[in-house]
Amino acid sequence: MEQKIKYSIIIPHKNSPDLLKRCLKSIPERADIQVVVVDDNSSSTIVDWNLEKANFKSNVELVLTKEGLGAGFARNIGLNYIRGKWVLFADADDYYQPQAFDVLDKQLTEKYDILYFNIASNVIGKTCRADGINRCYEKALVDDKFVRFGCWMPWNKVISYELIKEHGLLFDEIPVGNDAMFNLKASLYAKKYKIILDKLYVLTENQNSITYKPMTFERKMLYLKINCKINRFMMSCGCFDLCLHLLGCRPLKEIIHAYGWKETIIYLFYIHSNFGLLNAVRRWMLQIKIR
Repeated sequence: MEQKIKYSIIIPHKNSPDLLKRCLKSIPERADIQVVVVDDNSSSTIVDWNLEKANFKSNVELVLTKEGLGAGFARNIGLNYIRGKWVLFADADDYYQPQAFDVLDKQLTEKYDILYFNIASNVIGKTCRADGINRCYEKALVDDKFVRFGCWMPWNKVISYELIKEHGLLFDEIPVGNDAMFNLKASLYAKKYKIILDKLYVLTENQNSITYKPMTFERKMLYLKINCKINRFMMSCGCFDLCLHLLGCRPLKEIIHAYGWKETIIYLFYIHSNFGLLNAVRRWMLQIKIR
């Protein structure tokens, strides 16, 4: 009789075979754990899959794509291969803590739609991406929406595959922020959920990742568009205190200095067409006052 799959883990990958090995090593080789690696058209000069597959554990499956459309596309492809009850998403340059799946085994004893868990960072002693996410969990002790809607990355939660299928959840196939709406919608639809403070996943500060690439104006506009989309969602849910900085990730004067007045006008016009500029500025000033 075939072993029932409990966990299915989707890992999008591109051109980072050594980091992928570390990620896969952190996942137990268990008959009830399915690992789906979706390669986003890696270069054959960087990755030799004939050699890499020879070192895969028995529960790892490889899906090769040729489109090169990014992590959102790769995750959507991975969803077609799911055989488990619970779905996790990992980035190839991150990894799980040694106790992660033991903790999940103990916590997932009831019928939840989502179980949220905390994360750690491989960087110690300075501000890192994990800091802001972990602060969400501190606030969750007072108000759980800070975790459910304040952290929209895919790797801090376990999601019921039933929930994903029922609502037809898919990732946006865009260069940045592809995971935001998938996770926000999952949190909205979840009827029964649980939040634990255990740090089960390690976020890697990778200087070669998209997070650290030079911020061109085109990329800045991509971030603005996904931020506006997130804001509209938050406002529709009544989560006004979780709305993002509507004028972008940096002060307006820095946008003017970096890109010039023409680009700044385009930037402000997009905000105005979505929210009304005066309304956006008012919310921005309110957030600064709160901080």
